[in-house]
Amino acid sequence: MVKKQQKKCVHNLRKTLCRHCGGGSFCIHNIKRTICKDCKGSQICIHNRRKSACKECGYTIKLCPHNKQKSKCYECGGSELCIHRVIRTKCKQCSNICLKHRKRNCTECFLYSILNNDC
Repeated sequence: MVKKQQKKCVHNLRKTLCRHCGGGSFCIHNIKRTICKDCKGSQICIHNRRKSACKECGYTIKLCPHNKQKSKCYECGGSELCIHRVIRTKCKQCSNICLKHRKRNCTECFLYSILNNDC
């Protein structure tokens, strides 16, 4: 089975996902079509909210046995938390951008810091 190559724009993004090139995933308001309230995107409910966050449509926050949001509970291994028990995007130690590779959370530098006990 051969994978079909996605066409990329000059910004190295899929053409449909590039705002600068007028990708089809964006509406005239420069918002993703699916979540644009003005265009009545497919992810907007009848209450004019995102379907995934509308309590009237039946959205409920998933709580763990510790009565915390499951993704933010350290005891349950929450997916939003880092090894420092902080929300990953707010952690000053984890969210530093690697100057060598110009990447956020550079795996190579992270492993190097663990091996050298720089944590």
